[in-house]
Amino acid sequence: MSALHNVTEFLSKNPKASRLTLTAIAASVLTASALLGYQRLTRPRMVSSRKTSVDLPTLISIIDEEANEPVPEKMDESLVLELLARNIAFFGIDGVNKIRQARVVILGAGAIGSWTCLMLVRSGVEHVRIVDSGRIRLETLSRHAVAKINDIGKSKATVMKTYIAQVAPNATVEPIETRITMENMQTLLAGNPDYVVDTLSNVKDKILLAKYCKENNIKIVSAMSAGAKADPTLMQMTDISESFSEPLARMYRRQLRKFGIDRGIPIVYSTEKSLQVGEHVPDFRTRALPVLSPVASMYGMALVTYIVTQLAEFSAYKLPTNKMRDSVYARLQKDVASKEEFVYGNTTDTLNVAEIGYVFDEMWGGKSAISCAQDRMLVLTRWNKHKVGNLNNLILLTKDEAVVHDALDDLVAHYGSERVDKIEKEFALEKHLQELWNSV
Repeated sequence: MSALHNVTEFLSKNPKASRLTLTAIAASVLTASALLGYQRLTRPRMVSSRKTSVDLPTLISIIDEEANEPVPEKMDESLVLELLARNIAFFGIDGVNKIRQARVVILGAGAIGSWTCLMLVRSGVEHVRIVDSGRIRLETLSRHAVAKINDIGKSKATVMKTYIAQVAPNATVEPIETRITMENMQTLLAGNPDYVVDTLSNVKDKILLAKYCKENNIKIVSAMSAGAKADPTLMQMTDISESFSEPLARMYRRQLRKFGIDRGIPIVYSTEKSLQVGEHVPDFRTRALPVLSPVASMYGMALVTYIVTQLAEFSAYKLPTNKMRDSVYARLQKDVASKEEFVYGNTTDTLNVAEIGYVFDEMWGGKSAISCAQDRMLVLTRWNKHKVGNLNNLILLTKDEAVVHDALDDLVAHYGSERVDKIEKEFALEKHLQELWNSV
């Protein structure tokens, strides 16, 4: 009390000093508030490693604790309509309502999946299920759509749910922290989703997922690898049957065709050739290729654009026309079966139309294996006439080339060792791919 009395007495005797003192205190409070606010905004940029985050003052940690941030209440319908006003102007109210009512399952919440999920809900989708078994790591922050320093160690799926609650409180988000398998696929894709979004990196998982969706009439879109890509002008959304060049897309397409699936799966991929990627995908496992975060985000945006335009039935956007050669495959299959029966006496071990299409497109690219000719009357014949005409022994030639070829006894003497080696490498690749599939 004596100390307080002394201060009061001092201030009453020195009014000028009192004003200066109070002004200084007020200025200090305002300055401190401003600094703390600035630190809160700039903290993510200041933190460059786990060690740095540990060394930050405890006071800032308390101020910046997002866990205490209240979850917004659901928005009034009038506010939702205002939020989606630009989309309504684009698609119309009926189109936007279809988007809002849609149910989408997103498999993967990483570099591509996080951007896909974020922009789906920002575009109005109000029911999403996010499936990912991974957790946020420090290096994840350079590519993830929403992850922050404080999220390191947390489930990717849960981090997405937490963030979405702040930007789209009306959305229902179901995070599931698991890896999709054949055993849980039915459960994870339950609920009649309007779309399944595949951003998985494991090729075999992607193939089995696509097979399940096609067999159960579930619409699916898939992202190929964004690894080692840098040219945005070479990125495109197309049907799987129209893809070429990209190693993962080729592997994906080749194996799906063995299941009788040769079209009807929209994919985002890039035709860019990178020096960091070989001609063929080495196996069915995850590939650790460098990924530029802007490219990953653009893959996600392409998937979202396709999905929302389809949900809204926006007719101005369509994938390129499918150019499958069904009549060509049927003709070739009939010719091969006839030749196998009447020339070689084989009536049991012949390829069906889908398999013939696979050999025609995936193995030989619709061109003669000898001259690269794209003659309309290309034919399939045995490479080694002493072996059955199957995936590992059918070659695409022009009619004239086939007549000459069928009479040969020494392939090396006629074609040369270099050309023979090149053709036999394709057969070896096919055999290797099947062994990989069976072993994984």
